[in-house]
Amino acid sequence: MSEFQIVTENIARLELQYKMADLISIAVAVWLVRGKEGFVLIDSGPPKTAGDMVEAVSEATGGRGPSVVLLTHGHFNHTGGLSALRLAWNPPIAAHVLEAPYIVGSKDYARIRSNHPAYWLGSLLMESTPWSISNISHINQGQTILGLNVIHLPGHTPGHTGFIHMKDQACICGDAVMNIGHRLMAPLTFTTPNPKIAKNSIFRLTERNFQHLLPSHGPPIMGVGRQWLFEYARKRARQKSPKTPKP
Repeated sequence: MSEFQIVTENIARLELQYKMADLISIAVAVWLVRGKEGFVLIDSGPPKTAGDMVEAVSEATGGRGPSVVLLTHGHFNHTGGLSALRLAWNPPIAAHVLEAPYIVGSKDYARIRSNHPAYWLGSLLMESTPWSISNISHINQGQTILGLNVIHLPGHTPGHTGFIHMKDQACICGDAVMNIGHRLMAPLTFTTPNPKIAKNSIFRLTERNFQHLLPSHGPPIMGVGRQWLFEYARKRARQKSPKTPKP
């Protein structure tokens, strides 16, 4: 059975596997955040691992389940376990106000207009979300939910969201940036309708105060996460570098 692994004092990580277009196996992380008022689950993983995810959440929470599920975005490999969570505990589900329509099914990622041919090709391969989640709460930039500060990081999707746990100095950044082969990468172009806005979101993230960078794809970067992100943003800027972050 897959188990959550402790990352910081209050954050645990569950790694799940999925196959992109049934060809390439890729790992995706789900996060469980412990708070005074219960547990927050961030994302729910792919649909085929929903049973493993629910079992791992039950084990980690002593059967209580999450008090709320927060979503970084609505791609199927991040929301595939929502139906299973509803059956197990029916927790409230929340996503950015601009992302919610893609989760409830009133909008479709494949119909997002993009000037990048790679995204047009990717949209042909993109798996739709077959689950219907009608009751979803909206979150916005600047809100704090059970100790997690909400950051709007658009580009990869319109309402892509990250979360900063202030006490643990950790940034759960979703797909805003990935750690592949111990190197930071922007989200893949064929799943990102607006790479320019996604790049700007990475720059904006360097302005936040955190130590640990916790991406959905790739291992956590502990202690030097913000510094890694700053160095990556400086290389991508190809212009005057942003100011060096304060310790």
